[in-house]
Amino acid sequence: MLLGFLLAVLAVGVVVSDTPSAFVIALVPLAYTVPAFMWLDRLEPEPRAMRWNAFLWGGGISVLVAGIANEVTAATVGASAALVVSAPVVEETMKTLGILGAAKRHQVDTPLDGAVYAGYVGLGFAMVENVIYFSQAISDDDLGLVFVLRGLFSPFAHPFFTVWVGLAIGTAVRKGRSRRVAALRGLVPAVALHAAWNASGLHTVFAFLLLGQIVLFIVTVRRLRRLRDEEVALVRQRLPLMALSHNLSPLELDIYGDLRATRRFRRGLPRENRRAFDDRRVMMTKLALDEQSWRS
Repeated sequence: MLLGFLLAVLAVGVVVSDTPSAFVIALVPLAYTVPAFMWLDRLEPEPRAMRWNAFLWGGGISVLVAGIANEVTAATVGASAALVVSAPVVEETMKTLGILGAAKRHQVDTPLDGAVYAGYVGLGFAMVENVIYFSQAISDDDLGLVFVLRGLFSPFAHPFFTVWVGLAIGTAVRKGRSRRVAALRGLVPAVALHAAWNASGLHTVFAFLLLGQIVLFIVTVRRLRRLRDEEVALVRQRLPLMALSHNLSPLELDIYGDLRATRRFRRGLPRENRRAFDDRRVMMTKLALDEQSWRS
C-alpha cells in the first residue's frame, strides 16, 4: 500500500512540480474530515494500521489505476466520457477493492465498519486528487474558488459515494452473505451518485442534481449516526449477558458502551494503563457486536 501511495504521489508530483504548495493545501481538508470518521469509529475503533492501509489504498493504487483509465478514455472517446463514465466506474471499483481487502482481513463486522473503511479510502483518494486540482487552480490564479468548492463545499464527496459500498459489504458480513455480491450492489448507487456529481459541471440541467445529492448526504449522515447509536444500545443490552462468562466487573458494565463515561474514566488512568484498558474494552465491544457468536 505504501509503495503504491508513494508511486501515486511521485506521479502527481511530476505533474504539479511547478506548484509544490498544492501538496500542503491538499492536506488542509484532512484536518476536519479525518476527525469525522474517528468520531464515527469511537465505539469500536478499527486498528490504526488498517485505517492507514485503507487511506493509502485510496490515495495510491486507486489513484494510479483510475488516472491511467481516465487518460486512456479521454484520449480515445473524449473528456466528457472520461468524466461521466470512466471516472465513476473505475474510481469507485478501485475504492471498493480497498473495503473488500479490509473485509477479507476480518476487520469489517458491521455496516458501520464498512462505512468507516469507505471513508478512509475515499479521503485518501480525494487528497491526492486535490493536489492536481489545487495545482491547476494556482496556475490559473483561481485557488480561492477551487478550495471553497473542493475543500469546504465537497470535502466528503468521495467518502459519500463509496460509503454505499461500505454499508452493503458490512451488512453482508453481519448477515453471513457474499461480500462480493454486496459490493456489486453497493457499486450501483456509488457509481450513479459519482456520475451525477461529475455531470453537474457539464450542463445547467444536471446542476439540479446537486440539490438532491446535498439532501441525500444529510440523510446519509443521519443514518450513520443512527447506526452508531444502535450499536451503542446493542452493546449496553448484551454486556450484562456477558458478565459471568467474561468476568466483567460492575464498573465495566457501567462504562462500556457509554462513550462519554469511557472517555472520562480513561483520562483518569495512568498513561501506561490506557492501552490495556482500550484493548479489553474493544474486545468486549467486538464480542457484543458479533452476530455469529450470538446466533450460535
